[in-house]
Amino acid sequence: MLSADETGTFAYAITQNDRAIGSIGAFRQSNIHRQTAELGYYLAEEYWGRGIMTEAIRQLCAIIFDTTDILRIYAEPFAYNTGSRRALEKAGFCYEGTMKNNAVKNGKVLDMALYSLTRTMEPYPVRRLTKEEIPVALELCWRVFLEFEALEYSQEGIDHFRTSLGDQERIPMLTFYGTFDGDKLVGTLCMRAPQHIGGFFVDAVYHRRGIGRRLFEAMRQDYARQVFTVNSSPYAVEVYRHLGFVPTGEEQTVDGLRFTPMQYSAQTEEDGNAI
Repeated sequence: MLSADETGTFAYAITQNDRAIGSIGAFRQSNIHRQTAELGYYLAEEYWGRGIMTEAIRQLCAIIFDTTDILRIYAEPFAYNTGSRRALEKAGFCYEGTMKNNAVKNGKVLDMALYSLTRTMEPYPVRRLTKEEIPVALELCWRVFLEFEALEYSQEGIDHFRTSLGDQERIPMLTFYGTFDGDKLVGTLCMRAPQHIGGFFVDAVYHRRGIGRRLFEAMRQDYARQVFTVNSSPYAVEVYRHLGFVPTGEEQTVDGLRFTPMQYSAQTEEDGNAI
């Protein structure tokens, strides 16, 4: 690694307290793939499950996209390696498919999963948020709620919403998506099982830039069944209508929070577009 061409091999030690505990590297491909790099990494087993590899992947990819002309970084973990796959997903990589019978190891024929991360060619990229980023997303929710939605609620409703943002049982059960302007989180959408939007907020400065739709469309890619529900605040009803949601009941008030139940169905949207 020390003697490798620095324009094509990007190799680093993963350290903790100045001690090497793993390695990570990306390797530029050739010919028509010269602006693509393959990612590889390993970590000592006693350090698994701490988010160390996810952070290392994020750091290396940021360096490569900031300092080189590489457009795409890909990785090919064994399909059974859920830990490696999860580290890639948390770092923002997208699953592209399974390569059947793609490797032979210890006499066994194995499948491999293909993941990639591409240089953002458009503004305001969207990805899943890491656990460490969720507090920033919750702060964004509270700030936008106060500015646009609190006026529609009683003090009971405002207090209930504030309490929900600190619910340490509820928050870990949500999946958060975020859109960024550089390093700044400017929009967030969170999902709870089975397919219900539990929060959807965009910084006021970034309204009317298509960020809400980008968040919604990115979230949709993670679900095979294209049916989603939401309890919309009065302020957001028209926003959801523009995304293809339709009301499924009358406005209700629970714990001081006013909302209209709404649902999105891909079939409903297609029918509407066809008219």
